[in-house]
Amino acid sequence: MLSKRLLESAKYLKGFNYLADCGTDHAYLPIYAVKHGYVTHAIASDNKQLPLNNAKKNIDSENLDIKTVLADGLPYLNSEIDIVSILGMGGRLIKDIISKADLYHVKRLVLSPNSEAIILRRYLENNNFKIKHEEVIKDKNKFYQIIVCEPGIMKLTEVELEFGPIIIKDNTKTFKEYINKLIDKLTVATKQVKDSKNLEILMNRISILKEIIS
Repeated sequence: MLSKRLLESAKYLKGFNYLADCGTDHAYLPIYAVKHGYVTHAIASDNKQLPLNNAKKNIDSENLDIKTVLADGLPYLNSEIDIVSILGMGGRLIKDIISKADLYHVKRLVLSPNSEAIILRRYLENNNFKIKHEEVIKDKNKFYQIIVCEPGIMKLTEVELEFGPIIIKDNTKTFKEYINKLIDKLTVATKQVKDSKNLEILMNRISILKEIIS
């Protein structure tokens, strides 16, 4: 059974031809995408042999023609691969991977950073990518951002860099819950801070977060 994050990410693969799933782990995403006809072909890559062995077993058990590649990042991209997914890594690492990749033929990136989404969005903004879809999901009591981008131009504010322009605009129930949890943590912190300058920083942050979901 696919996790909620993988299931939500999979829908953004529909209509493309050749998927490269970087950091594939068990290859659940490319298997699901090929099986359901979202893409015609896929490569499952990982930089560790053990996950790749697991991926190969899962692919073979489904009798699917999905290649497995031991690789650090995306050095294997070619003119056929038109969509790339990188899920479950830090935003800084995802940025490093795509900054070293030849994305000339890639029409869409589906990304899900575990942390430092602001670093990833800043890179996308500065390197001619535009966010087409975004969402915040809650999976096993954790919140995840999914960022879908394509070649294009965008200009983001500091708040949009952190939380996403479309996520802020949609202002879903899940996003409100996510922001309110952040506010609750900061509110607890304000009661423990004795320094007036640090208290002011925390209060300003709370104010910004409240404004986002108002």
